[in-house]
Amino acid sequence: MFSLSVIDAFLLLPQQQQQVPSSHHYYDHNNELIAASSSCDDKSTSSTSLFSSSSSSFTVSTEELEENLTAAEKSVTSVVRKASPSVAFVTSILPETTRRSRRNINKNDSKGLPRGRPLGTGSGFVIQSDGYVITNYHVIETAYQLQSSRMNAMKSLSSLVGNVTRKFGIDSTSNSLLPKDTTDKFLNRTLLPGPKVYCSIDGASMYRPCRIVDVKPDLDIAVLRIEPNNNNNNSTISEDEVFNYNNFGASDKLVVGQSLVAIGNPFGLDQTVTSGVVSALNREIKTSDGDTIRNCIQTDAAINPGNSGGPLLNLDGDIIGVNTAILSTSGSNAGIGFAIPSDRVKPVIDDIIRKDRTITYGLRPNAGYLGVGILKLKTNNNPKNWIVQIDPNSPAADAGLEVTKLKGNGVIEYGDAIVAVAGNFVSTYEEFFKEMKDRVVDEEIAFTIENGNNNTQRIVYIKMGYKERTTTMKT
Repeated sequence: MFSLSVIDAFLLLPQQQQQVPSSHHYYDHNNELIAASSSCDDKSTSSTSLFSSSSSSFTVSTEELEENLTAAEKSVTSVVRKASPSVAFVTSILPETTRRSRRNINKNDSKGLPRGRPLGTGSGFVIQSDGYVITNYHVIETAYQLQSSRMNAMKSLSSLVGNVTRKFGIDSTSNSLLPKDTTDKFLNRTLLPGPKVYCSIDGASMYRPCRIVDVKPDLDIAVLRIEPNNNNNNSTISEDEVFNYNNFGASDKLVVGQSLVAIGNPFGLDQTVTSGVVSALNREIKTSDGDTIRNCIQTDAAINPGNSGGPLLNLDGDIIGVNTAILSTSGSNAGIGFAIPSDRVKPVIDDIIRKDRTITYGLRPNAGYLGVGILKLKTNNNPKNWIVQIDPNSPAADAGLEVTKLKGNGVIEYGDAIVAVAGNFVSTYEEFFKEMKDRVVDEEIAFTIENGNNNTQRIVYIKMGYKERTTTMKT
């Protein structure tokens, strides 16, 4: 029986159809190979070089290329120029060993990929300039599970060695029964090599290794980080390496019929752009693990296997959803695609990245500055964090937040209160401070603001600024 609760094709490329962006295979409706081609890896952004074998190359400006386009077409091309440099092609590989069979082995190691068996391929996008990448959990699910299994096996082996060493009364620090090099050799000969995750950004010909930072299977979200590009294998962030990235928009502002753009790598065709509209809102889909994701965006923008984890954008070029699934009887686009809304995803991702920066790397980035003074008052027996002061030229001032004032006659003129930070409700100053104390400069946070004058709520996205702290009462 066919129903909405059964998603026929989560958008992970089948292993037999996984391709690197520069070579593509084409299949008919019976999944038979009908053609193959290779494409050039060279890309251009703001201009296009035209050339032939008998003439010199010359450059055409974007304005000239778009001269005869309609306003609607220019809106789409503007989104592509803004967003495509941050779109990623994500793949995972189980490296081969010398004893493994060569069947189904990826041999395209000239692009920075090792020889090995493909585990999954999809799309993603860079969300922070220091190389954090968002994709779907099911894109890297196999790699993540194999990494977890291998880590557990290593812990078990280490525990076994320790138990045997203690039993024979041998000092494990100086005279272990199984020296470390022997243990490593035994481990490498016994266990499969660990799977690796790679991505290429903006159709680049070379792939970069990525680390799986964390996963949220219930939202079908995974956070990766591109490994530093240095020669000393130092795991600290490379200060001189900056990636193009894009920002989240507010998915709660979407309306049915609004134009959208999707960018991804369907069937290995990197940097593919499709457009459509918001077909419906508040849809429910089920993940591969059976979890229900609510409030999803339905769109008719063409989404196919390989689009998983790619961005769904509004015409401002902001990410308002993460493409995740399609409803189809064939496994290919049928005009019904689903994306996880940005308002659900962003708070989770922000929390993962913040913890990774401080815990894994031991970094203490500059504390974020909002520029508000908070006073707790009670209205209708409901405590709120009322804003009573806003610093000039602060992020709060730029966002247009309003203060609560006490007039000369003793009457309170209510302004704005902060009722939630990154989707987490805060009814006391202690809760508000707990949510804000680890925020960093340039971190964009979704604040739920309630206006006491008209009793309405709105979500305001504010990027944290920097200012030397002179009082603990400012956050």
